[in-house]
Amino acid sequence: MTDVADCLRPPGVPAGFADPLAALNAAGDVLSPGSWLLKLAELVLPEDPVAWAQRQLAGDWETYARCAEAWRRTGHACRVLARDVGAGRGRAAPGWQGNAADAAFAYFDALRADLLEFHHALAAMGEEYVAVAQAVAATANAVGECVSAIADALVTAALAAAASTALGWTGCAALMGYALGAEEARVILREWERMTRLVNAAQLAVNAGYGAMGRAGGQALARLHAFPLPRDDYDHPAVTVPRHG
Repeated sequence: MTDVADCLRPPGVPAGFADPLAALNAAGDVLSPGSWLLKLAELVLPEDPVAWAQRQLAGDWETYARCAEAWRRTGHACRVLARDVGAGRGRAAPGWQGNAADAAFAYFDALRADLLEFHHALAAMGEEYVAVAQAVAATANAVGECVSAIADALVTAALAAAASTALGWTGCAALMGYALGAEEARVILREWERMTRLVNAAQLAVNAGYGAMGRAGGQALARLHAFPLPRDDYDHPAVTVPRHG
């Protein structure tokens, strides 16, 4: 026998979880609002790449990850209850015979089966929550790399432009400086395009996860509505209820 309350402690953050926005925020520090690099980026891109990425991936992902752990622990509690119901049935079976015993054992068997179904459904919910959080985290890391590449390209382009002006380059040297700036602009646009593809792919993964959660939750709810309940109270003739007054 296990105390089910031990399974229902407040959920913590799953092992290995890291805030998806941390890497993105760190990568975007150099493109902070008001920085001269951000002003350069706005000449090439439709909007601030860091603000756009933060808006697309915004959310309280730590709390979301805790939800995954809550589903898992609730499912584990159902499994513990099923095991305890089965153990109690096994202990009662040798010494309890008759119609009441048959009805009770049928009820316990149905109850145990439903609890196991709840366990599987809730465990699946927890896995889907983790999968969504991991997809967002992986996307944020990749988008952070894109932001870093954009920042590097902006620095390189700015240095090339500054050198052209300071050194008074003409002829081939000036053309090389302009060519370098054009190449860095292509890098910036390529990384921006990659960012948008990554976010779109993450959205598809999140939608798929939500679909799986909906199916698992619907199955669990259907089982809950069909949960077996005793039809009548059992009144054993050998048991007397003391009367007061």
